[in-house]
Amino acid sequence: MHVHVTPAVERLRPYVAGPRPGDAFEGVAPEEIVLLHANEYPEGPFPEVIAAVSAALSGLNRYPDQDCSELRALLSTQLAVSPGSLMFGNGSCELLKLLSEGFVEPGGHIVYPQPSFVMYGILATQRQGRVSAVPLRDHCHDLEAMSSALTPSTRMVIVCNPNNPTGTYLAPPALRAFLEAAPKQTLVVLDEAYGEFVTSPLWEDTSRWVERFPNLVVLRTFSKIYGLAGLRVGYGIAHPEVAQAVDRLRQPYNVGTVAQVAAAESLRHPNLMEARRLHTRRERERLSQELDGLGRRITDSQANFVFLNIEGMSVPGEEVPRLLLSRGVMTRSGYFMGCPGWMRVTIGSVEENNTFLEALGSLAS
Repeated sequence: MHVHVTPAVERLRPYVAGPRPGDAFEGVAPEEIVLLHANEYPEGPFPEVIAAVSAALSGLNRYPDQDCSELRALLSTQLAVSPGSLMFGNGSCELLKLLSEGFVEPGGHIVYPQPSFVMYGILATQRQGRVSAVPLRDHCHDLEAMSSALTPSTRMVIVCNPNNPTGTYLAPPALRAFLEAAPKQTLVVLDEAYGEFVTSPLWEDTSRWVERFPNLVVLRTFSKIYGLAGLRVGYGIAHPEVAQAVDRLRQPYNVGTVAQVAAAESLRHPNLMEARRLHTRRERERLSQELDGLGRRITDSQANFVFLNIEGMSVPGEEVPRLLLSRGVMTRSGYFMGCPGWMRVTIGSVEENNTFLEALGSLAS
């Protein structure tokens, strides 16, 4: 091919989403596979959301609301933040990309934890950035080391809380101390994709922290607990000047009509969201106990997944995800996330979790 590809793109490794649900695996029908690999909620949108989406379909010949007005008003009221401090994207990943484009010049310095969400590294490569990937300590962010990695020229630092793939949670006092120490010209991005699943008594809503820390951006998504992963809608809370910069960068109509309607209606049913949080907590605790009984080491997850060590089983650790797949359970191997010997498993329904435990138990001895 004679068309020129930039060096930054040449260096990129595409995001690997894992096996596709439609693939066939050793005689297991695709529709029989339990999907515990992508941290999706096991149920779809709330029934009220489905009804609202159905009512909106007749207007799809029109472009969506450019400003996400209804969604913006609802979130502004619920979070007690100004409408101008909110920004919306085609998933929180789009917002992360826009922030990197708007605040990290080519070659700029970016700091993030490792292992964590793989898109952080991909975006840093796209910006041709100078990267400090700070190793976790005991499966948690090493905030002291991350703080030491920051310099006056650091353009962005990313904190994933709870962390993906380990599920570990940073308590608010430690996070506040980190923000206090960060250079004021460094954008601090707090990725809270799994924040709604946190049940720790230490939990604190960070929505209004941007009033105290104008260099802070909090990112959240409707893909997880609200069951809207297929619609791709996320939002951010930031100082209005940061939000305005992102607004200048984003594509017109970047959040579709159906996504806006579904997200807005989801916010009207906090009791249903709370029921999902409680289900996740109960099943997270049950899975942790069962895995401990199988002799598996696990992290202290506050997310909708568990992260377990799969070494020392009856088969080599790297074979465990494949063998689980042959038994009808799709999980996420740590080998693709920089965590050899570990595996991430989404918390599904009670029945799905039982299927996983039975399949893993057959490999445990």
